[in-house]
Amino acid sequence: MRLISAILLFLLVFKASAQNDSMFIATVEEAVAVAIEKNPAIQTEPDRKALVRDIKSAWYRWLFQFNELQVLQEYMAELDDLDRIAALRYTEGDIELLEKSWFLNQLAEIRTKRALLNNDIAISRNILQQLVNTRDSIAPVSSGLTLYQVNKGPGKEPDLPASINPLLENMHLELENFFIKLQYYETVGLDHARLVFKINRAKYEAEEIDYLEFTRSLTEAFSIKTEYLETLNNYNQTAIELEYHAY
Repeated sequence: MRLISAILLFLLVFKASAQNDSMFIATVEEAVAVAIEKNPAIQTEPDRKALVRDIKSAWYRWLFQFNELQVLQEYMAELDDLDRIAALRYTEGDIELLEKSWFLNQLAEIRTKRALLNNDIAISRNILQQLVNTRDSIAPVSSGLTLYQVNKGPGKEPDLPASINPLLENMHLELENFFIKLQYYETVGLDHARLVFKINRAKYEAEEIDYLEFTRSLTEAFSIKTEYLETLNNYNQTAIELEYHAY
């Protein structure tokens, strides 16, 4: 890879610093356990459930942000290569000012998103430290974003059946909608994004398309990847909320 992803860099830095820390929290399960241990005032089951819900929600949102940043970094790596070409083409009179402006706007937009997302990741880490009630290092042992599995507990039934609880019924329906969208991305959408990128990069290198058309294809491919991550995050957040209300 031409670029070390911000996720891997973040993990390397935090794992190295953890050697000097009294504790290093690397999983959501560890975060929940430490939070309960450090918050003895939380004695009622509703308070404990709310704390667990908030930590899980913050943790999975954090993972989503890491993955979104990785997509933006990959996108930026491609656009940075094209920045010099755009300036040269404009200087030589091969493209109009509006075309150059469109490209520079794309570049500025992604750089802005990246800067904002870096701050959002720091904010999420601080929120987790507040919820866990610790200043110890918190960094995920894995940045992989997976489908959240609702923890129903051993032999536990929902407090109220979804069929007679509109809130739970709507959550189940929302979860189903997100899952249907995820199936689309995982069976068709992501493969299409990879194909768009692969074919258009080959065409660009063979000078069959210009850098503007290649940029537009990049936008399409990386938009699909981002939309997939957003759908996965929405599924996870809904599943965590359902778990809190139903079990």
